[in-house]
Amino acid sequence: MTSAGHSESTPSQAGKHTPPRRSGTRRGEESGEQGYSAEVAWQVGEATVALGERLRDPSVPHNVPEIEKVMRGFSLTVEGMSAGVGGVTEWLRAAGHVGPLSGHASVMAERLSHIGKELTRLAEAIEQAQQQAS
Repeated sequence: MTSAGHSESTPSQAGKHTPPRRSGTRRGEESGEQGYSAEVAWQVGEATVALGERLRDPSVPHNVPEIEKVMRGFSLTVEGMSAGVGGVTEWLRAAGHVGPLSGHASVMAERLSHIGKELTRLAEAIEQAQQQAS
């Protein structure tokens, strides 16, 4: 594994600002096919890495309203992750993985929820600072 959780064989998204194009048929959520959740999670992760690289690039111009929206988007993403990890926790328990594994997942869901709320607070602070500057 390399930094950002990518394997050596995963193409880098550096410099790209859209999720990678996928070939083949898409699996629908209703189809019940295995792999859909993992594929979506991977795409969200790749898009987040690309966004992080874009935000780190000093040559890419940003403005305060855009940064506020970015923070709100990050908050929404993390809240979704929290709900998802909470669901994984329940799945682990139902599958008999009670103990450290499901406990760790539960703690992570709570931490993600807290981070999502903090990101919302940051977005609100940015919005307030912008209004005071106007």
